[in-house]
Amino acid sequence: MAMVPGAKRRRLGEGEEEELVDRISRLPDGILGDIVSFLPTKDGARTQLLSSRWRPIWRAAPLNLDLPAAHTHSKRIRADEVSRILSAHQGPGRRFCTQLEYLDSGDRSAALDRWLRSPALDKLQELEIHLHHSQPSPPPPLPESVPRRFSSTLRAASFGGCSLPEGSRGNPLQFPLLKQLTLLDVTVSEASLGALVAACPALESLLLTNIMGCSRFQIVSPSLRSIGLRPCYGRGRRTNLQRLIIIKDAPHLERFLCFETGTDDMKITVSVMSAPRLHVLALLCVHSIRHDAGSITFQFASTSFQRSCIVSLMAPVHSVKVLALTQQDLCLDMVINFLKCFPCLEKLYIKTHNTVEKNVWRNKYKNLIGTLEIRLKKIVLRYYRGNASHVNFAKFFVLNARMLQSMKLDLLDRHPSNAWIERQHGLLQIKNKASRDAQFDFVSNNSHPLPFRLTHVEQVHDLSTADPFERFHDWI
Repeated sequence: MAMVPGAKRRRLGEGEEEELVDRISRLPDGILGDIVSFLPTKDGARTQLLSSRWRPIWRAAPLNLDLPAAHTHSKRIRADEVSRILSAHQGPGRRFCTQLEYLDSGDRSAALDRWLRSPALDKLQELEIHLHHSQPSPPPPLPESVPRRFSSTLRAASFGGCSLPEGSRGNPLQFPLLKQLTLLDVTVSEASLGALVAACPALESLLLTNIMGCSRFQIVSPSLRSIGLRPCYGRGRRTNLQRLIIIKDAPHLERFLCFETGTDDMKITVSVMSAPRLHVLALLCVHSIRHDAGSITFQFASTSFQRSCIVSLMAPVHSVKVLALTQQDLCLDMVINFLKCFPCLEKLYIKTHNTVEKNVWRNKYKNLIGTLEIRLKKIVLRYYRGNASHVNFAKFFVLNARMLQSMKLDLLDRHPSNAWIERQHGLLQIKNKASRDAQFDFVSNNSHPLPFRLTHVEQVHDLSTADPFERFHDWI
């Protein structure tokens, strides 16, 4: 009996055999094409070697061409190699990702323009272009073929190292189906940036990293659910964006994530005037040790805070349920101020560096404890050292958080002994915990299986979960 490609035989008994059917190859071409399109480019092309049944699948399947994922800095890719892939592919495009620094020398802009015009990229859904110009030279413009060819098909886009066209020219960047947008090292005017967001009526997530050319930006969007802001990116680079305003209409905004790299003279003000559904706030700011270093000031109407310090508190914000912070010095006073500002807070993630604060609280807050309702259910403290400062901080919640369900104390590069953990249990007075159901875990950083790192892009754009920090260990 002839066997179909990929089939195997197995013995059932004396002299009896049964042919195993290659069920995958029997699937319709459309389903096989979807499977191949989600594979890395090299693996997708290799499926042609499986059998004659698979040979036409890759060429007709939606193309997923991700150059950085398939090549490294140590091995440059030639432009003609990319051109051969595109010319050999007959189907539509699903994803095209390229960074021109990965290419060898040559006319990179001309090559990129040829690729974007290729029929293999028809109906492209995801596009990532990083031109990586050398500062301080003027950035090259975004290729004109992008809005011309992909305006009606793109669902996700990332543009970097380029300038966007001026809104006064009619704003050709209109993407009615776009849901995810990342702008990295992009030069754009305030009018053009506002017009771009307005021209994306389906936009759900927006990540702005090192935006140049505008010092003020107003966001008015009925569809945005997630916004990420990283004002400064890379040494020697400086953002012009000084004030970001969410105002008038952000009815579906759920998360706002602020990233910062610690430029000393950088001062950013974020003002949230109307975001009734905002429940995730992240101030993941790594500051210089200098007290006069630049920082982000965050404002909720009449309530504002700077560098995790409450500047003024007039009206609590009840919508925020998840808060992520980085603090140079783990400071209980600051966290208590946040609890006053966000009285419905349920999850608290903190990454700390130093241990200057003593965090002694018994006499200081003896009158507050009876009036402050702590609704925290989950606390994660990264780089827990087990010293007096960290013990005092964690013990406050052990003894006073009556709704606490989980506290994870994430240790820095060490495997604690059972004796050390037992001593910590005694110092934290876990036997006297306020919540009967609370669980306490000491976790070593290097005990987590890979992959564990959550990038800024995933934190902003992955909307499959309400908590962007829950599924990953290295959340900052």
